[in-house]
Amino acid sequence: MNDDFYVAFEEKFRGSEELIKERQKKYLKFINPLKILKDEVKALDIGCGRGEWISLLNENGFNARGIDVNESMVRLASQKGLNAAVNDALGELKSLDENSLDIITAFQVVEHIKFDDVLELIKEAKRVLAPCGILILETPNPENIMVGTQWFYLDATHKNPIPCELLSFATHYYGLERNFIFKTNEKSPSEYERDMGIFDVFEGVSPDYSVIAQKNGDQSELFDEAFAVTPGVNLAQISASYNNKFDKLKQQVDGVLNAYIQRYEAAQNELNDMLNSKSWRITKPLRVSMKIAKKIVGRLKRYARKSKILMSKEMIINEQAKTLTKKELQIYNLLKKD
Repeated sequence: MNDDFYVAFEEKFRGSEELIKERQKKYLKFINPLKILKDEVKALDIGCGRGEWISLLNENGFNARGIDVNESMVRLASQKGLNAAVNDALGELKSLDENSLDIITAFQVVEHIKFDDVLELIKEAKRVLAPCGILILETPNPENIMVGTQWFYLDATHKNPIPCELLSFATHYYGLERNFIFKTNEKSPSEYERDMGIFDVFEGVSPDYSVIAQKNGDQSELFDEAFAVTPGVNLAQISASYNNKFDKLKQQVDGVLNAYIQRYEAAQNELNDMLNSKSWRITKPLRVSMKIAKKIVGRLKRYARKSKILMSKEMIINEQAKTLTKKELQIYNLLKKD
């Protein structure tokens, strides 16, 4: 794929630089404690793109640089005065010394490479990170139904979605025992909870997640507060919200139905009281007579309608008879007598 094409694609579908930078601010709380441990905190951003994360790190007192295989992306980052170079993740990591970096990040990268290379990346990151160092791997979340079935495949350079539990297990397997699944970039609940529909279940789960892993080291308790953060929205939560909506609707319907049942029962009781009353029994012959009279009137009306129809037919026949010839008239009169 042409590098310039992919730059335009990112701008269109991933979002503006301002939007991405704003979204990435939430990761600062996971790495800020490193500044307590060291005077200089070194960071490497793999797949740095336009340089949003490098810029944010520099603004917050970190010494950051980035790499990317897309030359157009690196050129954009370099034009902003950022430290960016063309290289691939494994080539860069394998060139570095042990314990030489404090932060390694890869935003929207691991879905672009083979899973065996993802495992190698994690293994090398663990080697290169200093004690208490942080690894952040952000990727699309296939638990979001729209991401897993449609949006992921919008990017033709994507290979396979990676379930969060699998990526978390991989970091743990290679020695980053403290790791945290951080689901992110979901809609605010106020955007869908009021008029929640089935499509909100499909797209309401956090569309991205990160595995944030830490290398063992002294004073790791400085990071406890960050690792206790609420991890986004999962499918069970969004499904429960949808079910709660219908539970509330059912309660409302049940309330209206119960009100009608009570009104019906009250009316039935009133009717039974009336039917059992003395006045109702005394007036029964009159009600029967009225019923018979209504039937007689109905029959008389039907007879009257039939008589009118017959008279009309007779008039039509008589009119037609005036136009008959003498011979036809004789035949008509004979038939009429019969």
